Amino acid sequence: MSAALFEFARSFVVGRLSAEIFSSAYMELWKIERDRGFLQKDDSELNEKLSSIFCLADLYNPDPDREGYELDEESLRIKITQIVG
Repeated sequence: MSAALFEFARSFVVGRLSAEIFSSAYMELWKIERDRGFLQKDDSELNEKLSSIFCLADLYNPDPDREGYELDEESLRIKITQIVG
């Protein structure tokens, strides 16, 4: 199942989803996989990538008055692209 989560992130990278839709949906899907124990079944490299994407999605803030550490849509897409390749 986690491979689907990774492909979901790729969909965001290629522009099929907005950052608002992606960030909230990804975090919810990641939590479901975590709670069901699916993430522990992944190899460590994939698990690390999925966790990093979760952290980045959590840093997304669409508001123009975001904090310096928070990400806008463009920054989020760039950082996730670096992870998914």
